[in-house]
Amino acid sequence: MKFGDFFADQNCIVFDGALGTQLYARGIPKGHCYDELNISMPEVVMGIHQEYIDAGAQVITTNTFGANASILEEYYDLGGKVKEINYFGARLAKRIAKKRSFVAGSIGPVTRPLDREKKLKDEDISMILKEQIEALLEGGVDLLLLETFASLDELQAGIRIAREIDKEIVIIAEASFPNNGLTLFGKNPYEAALRLDVQEVDVSGSNCGTGPQSVYEAIRKMGSVTDKELCAMPNAGLAQFTQGKFSYPYNPEYFARYGKKLLASGVRVIGGCCGTTPQHIKLLTKNLEGLTPGRRKTKKIEITQQRQVRKREEITSHLPSLFDRGDAIALEIDPPRDTDFEGFIKKIEPYAEYIDVIHVSDSPMAKPRMSPISAGKLLKDALEKEIVIHYTCRDRNILGIQSDLIGASALGLENVLALGGDPPSIGDYPFATGVYDLTADGLVEMMSALNQGVDLLGNPVGQQTHFFIGIGAGMGQKDTSEIEIVKRKIQHGAHFIVTQPIFDLEGKRDHFEALKKLRSPIVVSIFPLVSSQNAEYVHFEVPGITIPHRYLKRMEGKKGKEGEKEWISIARELLKELRGFANGILLIPPFNRFHLVEEILS
Repeated sequence: MKFGDFFADQNCIVFDGALGTQLYARGIPKGHCYDELNISMPEVVMGIHQEYIDAGAQVITTNTFGANASILEEYYDLGGKVKEINYFGARLAKRIAKKRSFVAGSIGPVTRPLDREKKLKDEDISMILKEQIEALLEGGVDLLLLETFASLDELQAGIRIAREIDKEIVIIAEASFPNNGLTLFGKNPYEAALRLDVQEVDVSGSNCGTGPQSVYEAIRKMGSVTDKELCAMPNAGLAQFTQGKFSYPYNPEYFARYGKKLLASGVRVIGGCCGTTPQHIKLLTKNLEGLTPGRRKTKKIEITQQRQVRKREEITSHLPSLFDRGDAIALEIDPPRDTDFEGFIKKIEPYAEYIDVIHVSDSPMAKPRMSPISAGKLLKDALEKEIVIHYTCRDRNILGIQSDLIGASALGLENVLALGGDPPSIGDYPFATGVYDLTADGLVEMMSALNQGVDLLGNPVGQQTHFFIGIGAGMGQKDTSEIEIVKRKIQHGAHFIVTQPIFDLEGKRDHFEALKKLRSPIVVSIFPLVSSQNAEYVHFEVPGITIPHRYLKRMEGKKGKEGEKEWISIARELLKELRGFANGILLIPPFNRFHLVEEILS
């Protein structure tokens, strides 16, 4: 019997539950390519299929949710095994299903909402989806399940391609609404239902989400505006991470109770997503036995095109006016490694009259210090100077970054230098994990979005921020690659440039001229040297920084007061060269030797 005929004859069809979390529960670590297990550990995959069939699932889904070229290429050499992994995924499920159940080919999204590195064109996405769908059909699946989509455009593309390949195959399409009842891109269930209504899809609905309640609410909204058959496959609930492991609530009775509510609301296809187990499906099957779907009442509504929610950027910082003056002097400080900020302020106060701006570093060299946001606020209040906080992508995920930035803005810290951050391997805790959810480029994009009143995905966040965004510029490349990186960051919303420490203006003149063509204020960094050993270390061991032979010669053999005195002389020469050429100078005294600032500038 074809699945379409079976579907037409049934009041309700029960799908299986989670595959990924079941594989995880069997000891397969997170980060392993679960789709590849179709080849390397087929008995484990088939064992899960068998348990779901024994629990009463009338349809089992293939272990192929992420088995597309875009995702598989991130794992070793799996990008060339799309056909093999999908074909075997289908054959394994068919071997277990026999005549006891049908097999749905699972297809997940190609793109990830916050993937800043991969920028796929529509035609690339179409080709990737086509390759996976063809392999699943060749493997003999009875129907196709497009699940957990955040982008309605991508979901519609998948439906279109599937229908072009097979005119008769049953297609089920599911969007996910984890963002307070919206997709990650801010689309509501009404719009999803109406957009799927005009597609050649047999069943539309929702899966994943935050648990049974959220999927139930989403599906009720979808069902109120479409006559298409509905499906619902909720998570068991919210995931948690305890004792080094991810887990979900174990709530089979509760889940099965919501299965009845879903059926009563008119849903004919019901299954489970993340965290659900064969026991969930067993109780669901028992609870739905003999019941019929409730009748639905639909209403006609129209989705009007949303007006542009992005606001015009408003910069309120005083830093641009200082840059316009052309001789702004900034001082970079490393926050204290303890809570004695009063003592730290006393060290800086005597030299505050010489500077216009204070830069606050973010745990440089991966050594833990007071956070730049806390230190920046305390400095701003104590010294009433313009503050630039350095902010790195190293230590925080996207959630933490956005929370920090909103907090910094609320504290009046508007100037931010976006940096990647030194890797933990070079610091005090080399075993610490570097997060790097965003690159420095992505961090610029996030701040620029917040300046327009939206998050990184374009969802409104309320009151906009007013960040004046700075970026670092390396000066070591002899080709144009570094300039192109800076140019891209400016296109993504950066406002000013801070260079690496410079010791040879003449040797970097071409590089400077290229930066000036980008028409953004340039701040040039000067790093005082205090000894011959210090000079050699910077020249030979710090990437991207070179010190002219004439300066190395002048510092040779010098240390202590003699070394400082020689460097003060060199720094004054550099300042004389740079003033009028740059919009500002950033002095970076080593080891917080602030007295060098007074001697250089006086």
